[in-house]
Amino acid sequence: MKREGDIAASAEDKDTKQAILDATVELIREEGFSCATLRRIASKANINLALVNYHYGSKENLLGDAARMLVSTFDDAFGVIEDEGVEPRERLKMFFIRYIYKLQQYPGLARQMFDQTPKIMGSQDKYVRYRKMMKMQKIINAVREITQEPDEDKIMTMIMQLYGAVVLPAFMLHVMPKGEDDDRPQFKLPSIEEQVDELFDRYFYKYQ
Repeated sequence: MKREGDIAASAEDKDTKQAILDATVELIREEGFSCATLRRIASKANINLALVNYHYGSKENLLGDAARMLVSTFDDAFGVIEDEGVEPRERLKMFFIRYIYKLQQYPGLARQMFDQTPKIMGSQDKYVRYRKMMKMQKIINAVREITQEPDEDKIMTMIMQLYGAVVLPAFMLHVMPKGEDDDRPQFKLPSIEEQVDELFDRYFYKYQ
């Protein structure tokens, strides 16, 4: 039977471990994986650096847990693309809308995804892992249902074009640093829903 002191210590350990994970996720959310050093994680969690190693053993273990936690936040976006009870165009539209909203909440992660895209596309192993993570086959199936296009290479081209047209404008201004001498054109983008609707009307008009 555990004594009260042991129970309290166990609860404190659990809280500390969660604080470390939360600090890691927050750093990645704000600045990307490359900025999530153990020293910065410890500082953000307001704990001793040794405790990070004590609870996770290595940076790889900690970042692995953080990555799984981050990917799980996109579950609602991936969930809708898997719902075959919804019309393909509608589920593809809802996927993009939910996906973009999540990326806007994670500017550091979004920047890193763009930085890593050329490397991902240039490596077969990384590309395969990326496709699995993105549940790409479900997205391919939705586009195929909309267009009746049998050639998967053409479908992938469509997906890349849609992704670039939807995602880039939606959060490019959001993630770019702003300074006092910011001379970029000032304009207000329509809502994400309006952007996706307009794009789909233009892109898929011949399939209606």
